[in-house]
Amino acid sequence: MRYTKCHFQLSPCEEAYSDLLSSLLGAVGFDSFESTSEGVDGYVQSSEFSKEAVDEVVSSFPIPHVAICYTTEEMADTDWNFSWESAFEPIRIGDLAYIHPTSYPSLPEVHYDIKINPRMAFGSGSHTTTRLMLRQFLSSNLKGKRVLDVGCGTGILGIGAMLAGASHLTAVDIDNNSVENTIDNLRLNGIEGGEVKEGGIETVGADERFDVILSNIHLNIHLSLMSSYAAHLVKGGKLHLSGFFAEEQSILQDSAASHGLVLTAVLEEDGWCCMEFQRS
Repeated sequence: MRYTKCHFQLSPCEEAYSDLLSSLLGAVGFDSFESTSEGVDGYVQSSEFSKEAVDEVVSSFPIPHVAICYTTEEMADTDWNFSWESAFEPIRIGDLAYIHPTSYPSLPEVHYDIKINPRMAFGSGSHTTTRLMLRQFLSSNLKGKRVLDVGCGTGILGIGAMLAGASHLTAVDIDNNSVENTIDNLRLNGIEGGEVKEGGIETVGADERFDVILSNIHLNIHLSLMSSYAAHLVKGGKLHLSGFFAEEQSILQDSAASHGLVLTAVLEEDGWCCMEFQRS
């Protein structure tokens, strides 16, 4: 599978502006991002790349004084892998979790040691939203829980849940590379019993129910999937959502409430948000 790399230059270049641009690009097919000194590099499957869609994101960027220009580059799989893996540095979340490639040693003092070789999939733990998700659900009781990870990427969230005592994991992603990467990373962490499927939440059996659902994707996708989230949660089950800005949380809260999901917790950091809902 080939990827297209878009190198975005922002002026002025600030992290908040790059994060906003990444979020908007995620809605038009981009699935991975790397911060640069000039802005951000975005990666999209070449078959999904639309110059018209990217031009629309740039021209309608909601902060008028930010100038954005970009160049594109076709990447071979080997180039992508090298670029992504070489950029992956370990991430520590206090004493709660340590996310690292196998080239770095584990830290015995943290509660959850998560080994990730990210390859071509999104979700190394470097983005604020991934860290917020881990902080939120790893602080709850996951013993014996059935977990669904929607848009699993590298599998980092599902792996964290299983290490915290979950009894079963179903992980889904529309990207075949993410599916293969999640399978590899489950094995890397010694986790058995995880079920990984290519596709969206529709690949989950209509009668399957979960105690916990994890989903770190984009706002519009959350809104489109809210009824499915609710349908696959047991009564009293928890839904953890991230991938959106703090000012957007009221939109999600209203949508969740219309499906019988009650807001129970919120975490915010650097303008990003993670929300926990419970099915009533």
